[in-house]
Amino acid sequence: MPVPEVTPLRIGECRGPDFATRRGGALRMARFPAGAALIGLPDGRRVLFDTGYGRAFFDATRALPERAYRWTTPVRLDPHESLPKALGGQPPSLVILSHLHADHVAGLFDLDPTPPVLLSGDALARLGAMSRVQALKAGCPRLLRDRLLALPAQFFHDLPQAAPPPGFAGFGPVRDVTGQGDLLLVPLPGHGDDQHGLFLPRSSHGPLFLIADAAWSVEALRRDTPPPRWTLARLGDAAAYLATFAALRGLMRQRPEITLLPAHCPQALARKDKR
Repeated sequence: MPVPEVTPLRIGECRGPDFATRRGGALRMARFPAGAALIGLPDGRRVLFDTGYGRAFFDATRALPERAYRWTTPVRLDPHESLPKALGGQPPSLVILSHLHADHVAGLFDLDPTPPVLLSGDALARLGAMSRVQALKAGCPRLLRDRLLALPAQFFHDLPQAAPPPGFAGFGPVRDVTGQGDLLLVPLPGHGDDQHGLFLPRSSHGPLFLIADAAWSVEALRRDTPPPRWTLARLGDAAAYLATFAALRGLMRQRPEITLLPAHCPQALARKDKR
């Protein structure tokens, strides 16, 4: 039986101190890819999970106070890593945004026309009520926020609930994207606002769980080295993040056949070029 074909994509990268991403990390600056995943369904539809960086990020951070985002988190987006290039000129049928941080949504606006978008309506409503500075602190500069608000989006909470797969009972209500059980949205609270991952019970990589920013890398999960609390508090809810992190470690023990793919994992999203 055909299974979804999953292609991890690297849509730009940012730089930041290694010690901010894992307890006991080094003082050096490290590079972190901005990941997305293209899912080719057996019926021919193409679903994109997250979108990485795009021109809209640089537009949204050109002026102060948003310019501070670029200064504190330098971003690089090579032309060959742009989302349209990565997609080969074929737009997806649906884009799922795990959460509304700039490095997960900006690439969306490089696609013309903009495909249908599925996201958290609760997170979008709260973002829309924020001031300019509050939106920046929430990881979504105002111009990006306003473009998200203008979308005719579909919302997670409108999808039908599904029975949690084995090992997923502790993650919260699971929602079925297609109604066929092949793409399951799973709450991963703690980072950002109302973050969700996407579980594929069957795929070209076997059972696959796209976990967005619920962990910085698979190695961090294996070694039980989450980010320090000050990083977690700045980017969301530290206690919720650590609970999600522990649940993912439990899932790895209970179901070792599942491949977990974080959005910024350097090993999973290593450069394919020779530079």
